[in-house]
Amino acid sequence: MRIAIVAAEIGPWAKEGGLADVIGALPRALMRRGAEPCVIAPAYPALTEALEISVLADRRAVTMDSRAEPFRILGAKTPTGVPLYLIEHPGMFGRAGIYGEHGHAYPDNARRFVFFGRAAAIAAAELIRPEVLHAHDWHAAAAVLAMRAEAAIRERLQAALAVLTIHNLAFQGIFESHDFPMLGLDWSWYSVETLEFWGRVNLMKGAVALADGVSTVSPTYAWEVAHDPELGFGLDGVLRAKGDRFIGILNGADYDEWDPARDRLIPKPYSPRRRANKKYCLDVLRDDLKLPHPAKSEAVPMIGMVTRMTPQKGVDILAEALDEIMALDVQLVMLASGDAALEKIFREAVHRYPDRMRLVTGFDNALAHRIMAASNMFLMPSRFEPCGLTQMYALRYGAAPIVRATGGLRDTVSEFNPRTRAGNGFLFAEYAPEALIAAVERAVGLFRHPAKWQVLVGNCFKSDYSWDRAAGEYLEWFERLRGERAAV
Repeated sequence: MRIAIVAAEIGPWAKEGGLADVIGALPRALMRRGAEPCVIAPAYPALTEALEISVLADRRAVTMDSRAEPFRILGAKTPTGVPLYLIEHPGMFGRAGIYGEHGHAYPDNARRFVFFGRAAAIAAAELIRPEVLHAHDWHAAAAVLAMRAEAAIRERLQAALAVLTIHNLAFQGIFESHDFPMLGLDWSWYSVETLEFWGRVNLMKGAVALADGVSTVSPTYAWEVAHDPELGFGLDGVLRAKGDRFIGILNGADYDEWDPARDRLIPKPYSPRRRANKKYCLDVLRDDLKLPHPAKSEAVPMIGMVTRMTPQKGVDILAEALDEIMALDVQLVMLASGDAALEKIFREAVHRYPDRMRLVTGFDNALAHRIMAASNMFLMPSRFEPCGLTQMYALRYGAAPIVRATGGLRDTVSEFNPRTRAGNGFLFAEYAPEALIAAVERAVGLFRHPAKWQVLVGNCFKSDYSWDRAAGEYLEWFERLRGERAAV
């Protein structure tokens, strides 16, 4: 099965968040399952400078607002053998950031990614001829629209499946109706059934309507966005209308990168059978961050966080709960940046708790690995979480997750029961500081019973959320959709 994966990010070169991790890992897992995937992405400098590039097609153009936007299609191969098709347009993609810089989005992002999606559809039609075009998030939605609504591309890709995976429904690619002509479509497509959304244009809505199938990144999140208007962000009815052609497939964890037994970014490797080195990783992190070693270090757990500093990630209720959590005699290390007001709150908290708290802003991949390896517990109090990957990494590293029961967090973490010895973490349901505090109290209380804690850590290590499982589910879904199309 030839699968063209269209996405704005691909790890490790062009990364803003979890989408890059998915696009870096999913094609490799599909290859292991016998499929023939490739990735279509913008030709960011980070990609063209890191990989050996060839020119596959020259002098191509997308007409937007009666203006031709020229581009080239470049080719490369990742070290794992996955072919890359890169859309080269220096004016749109030769920039420092993927979506913006210095905390501000580029004002022409709608134009940039409408162009990208349409150019990606041309690349698929001319060079790949896939059986499945798999678009990810709103940045790639225009590829689905072009596939089904632009006559020349539709003719070439008529037999191919068009599928869309939604990673975060909060971002939909909405822009003003007067910019509709940049899609290159007849105005008849600007309708309530497809692209019109409260007087504006909604790329994700249009792609959902026209795709053969739509997925999101966990079964629970799929249910939430179709039945909870707050989490559906205005598209809950559109998603319900897809019926059984809207599903949730849980993302996988990239165990090639995130495995403490092979991780070269941590002080010493460890495994379920060699757990002592996890304590060594904790001691090294304390030294590096100039955190004191408690006299009874076994009784003072390290709680780690690697996150964006936004209300979606639950840091607002953490700010309210922080003093009571620190009163439980814990250490907290945060690798987080984002909202300036929230950063200020936690910087001030570090001054209040100089011996027990550290905040590092910006993103440092090596430090993220070291925090994961050192932590006894890993905190994700998200308001909503489509899938979440870091809780899967935490489980692999023997760091018990403390999470809100939402989206993929609920699908991967279960409350530890000391009596039955089942479960791999701690959950809370209500989005409130009190509920978060209670979950941390349960975790800290169990930590101070070493024998029970080691059972929990063993359960964490046994949790398996590999990409091979997810790739198999995608291929089964594609086959089902193909069968349904053939039957029509």
